[in-house]
Amino acid sequence: MPVLLCSLGTSPAIVPEAFLFPGVTFSAVHVITTETTEISLIQRWFATRAPTVRLTITRVAGFRDFTNEHDHFHFEEVLYRWLLAYRQVQGPDTSIAESDKPAAAPYICLSGGFKTMSAAVQKAAAVFGCAEIFHVLCNLPQPQQPKTEAEIDAAHSGDHLRFIRLGAESGWPQLRNTSATEHPLEIPHTEGGVRWASAPDTRLRDHLRSIVERAHHIAGAWDQLAHLPFPSLATRSPVQLAWLRESLDPASPAGDQAWLAALPKIELHCHLGGFATHGDEFAAVRAAATVPATLPPLRDRPVPTGWPTPSGPCGLDAYMALGDNNGSLLLRDPGCLQAQCEALYAALIADHVVYAEIRCSPNNYISPDRSAWQVLSEIRAHFQSRMDASAATRADGTPACHVNLLIIATRRDGGDRSDIARHLALAVTAADQWRTPATCRVVGVDLAGFEHRDTRAALFAIDFEPVHRVGLAVTIHAGENDDAEGIWQAVFKLNARRLGHALSLRGSPDLLRAVAERRIAIEMCPAANLQIKGFAPVSTTPRADLTPFPAYPLTDYLRAGVHVTVNTDNLGISAATLTDNLLLAARLCPTLTRLDVLQLQRHAAEAAFLSPSERDLLLARLDRHLART
Repeated sequence: MPVLLCSLGTSPAIVPEAFLFPGVTFSAVHVITTETTEISLIQRWFATRAPTVRLTITRVAGFRDFTNEHDHFHFEEVLYRWLLAYRQVQGPDTSIAESDKPAAAPYICLSGGFKTMSAAVQKAAAVFGCAEIFHVLCNLPQPQQPKTEAEIDAAHSGDHLRFIRLGAESGWPQLRNTSATEHPLEIPHTEGGVRWASAPDTRLRDHLRSIVERAHHIAGAWDQLAHLPFPSLATRSPVQLAWLRESLDPASPAGDQAWLAALPKIELHCHLGGFATHGDEFAAVRAAATVPATLPPLRDRPVPTGWPTPSGPCGLDAYMALGDNNGSLLLRDPGCLQAQCEALYAALIADHVVYAEIRCSPNNYISPDRSAWQVLSEIRAHFQSRMDASAATRADGTPACHVNLLIIATRRDGGDRSDIARHLALAVTAADQWRTPATCRVVGVDLAGFEHRDTRAALFAIDFEPVHRVGLAVTIHAGENDDAEGIWQAVFKLNARRLGHALSLRGSPDLLRAVAERRIAIEMCPAANLQIKGFAPVSTTPRADLTPFPAYPLTDYLRAGVHVTVNTDNLGISAATLTDNLLLAARLCPTLTRLDVLQLQRHAAEAAFLSPSERDLLLARLDRHLART
């Protein structure tokens, strides 16, 4: 049944007059007014003329008269909370009986009270919605305005009441998730069926003001929406958007370093065997061995001077040698493998990585009593266990970081490709075995290993056919140590959806355009790229060939429309987190902006080897964080 809501000032006849709104039979009337307003006329009229109608009266505690802005804002806050409680019929609003729970929006009369009260009521109707908002007046001369029950009846029967219908209001959809329990009315006093209500603060009113500001920002940024990486950025003020478009300052610990550290990030290129290669983490992994006597002897592998940002490159062979104390020999031990997985997951959490695809080579960790399938199952189980534990601590029940796996197929010189065949077969089997969304599973394969013209992608086209047949995604290390031809073959011979490094792509404008048009993502790893290849302005040691160090191509790729992502490659060897890699990218590319960093995360989410629905959830998670900050 329809319900009427009225504000009331010094003219109590307004409420019965509003109740006589033509064409509507109200089941309940709710009145909000001051502490001192006379209400006996209202109570008598309804007791005799409409005894079955539920009448409730709420007085705003402490509100006797409008004397300043505080009075108005307090009334407005109580009014808003009153309407929110009515709309949801929950929280402290016990005046609304179960039988009166609203089936539709209320009718609202704005006639009663000071002009500021009427203005507040009209604004509240627009915010919370109503079936109709209207004004009522009597066209009799002022001395003959109704002041008794009989005069109200006479004005009605004599057709002197005039109703100005202002129409329905749909209310703000932004309030859909706003709960009355978050903004409750305080009821300090109840007497004779009349309650006194108050609000301890103006949080709801402030919340509404922030919604208006956000809406204005969206309208102002309407023409930029298509160019912003996340929709919530359109709610930022022009000043905030201008800040995002400024270059990142990697030397500001309390500024951009802290901002990047707190930013939820996505890791798409991270090798399991390249973690915990030095220091305390390595010692902890080694100490977790199930059979310590079988561990390989330690090798002397000190990092170069200035690491992780040496003044000159060390080359790929020297870089990979830094991981000799970890990797295949160490991770054959089940205890070490578990410790490695758990420590890597902890490192991802510490760096606010919310999604990661970890690369592994299970066939490299086998022993006489442990098959590649058993090793892969253990890796998956270790990550899943950490995901489950982190999910149990979060309110939404999702893991702090979701980990999926990529199986590495490693290029090798010579004609024997049996190891690649084994790893690809393992990936196909695993993808078929583990299908449940939101769990750790194998989502793709990576063609890795040293690149040169004899190990380019075309050589492995037949090997990869089963992978393509079952729909597994493919990423390929290409263009790091080979020229653009290696990238071309990765794209057009093995249908790579992502490319690892692709540093030589800038040397082929046509291929660069093709990669951008096909939305093939590039997994750049600034720390590893710098350490292996060297880039200006960080690399300063003179090269033997006297050739100047080139500029890092990340921003060139971005400006060309390529879906660039930033990653770690080998967290332990490079000694650089994802946050560190983003800061280094800003040093290598001084024009990299904060908005570019957010675009890198957008690219990573879109390039993740996930189903469309999972990708949407990941993007929404990133967007929610930005909306809160």
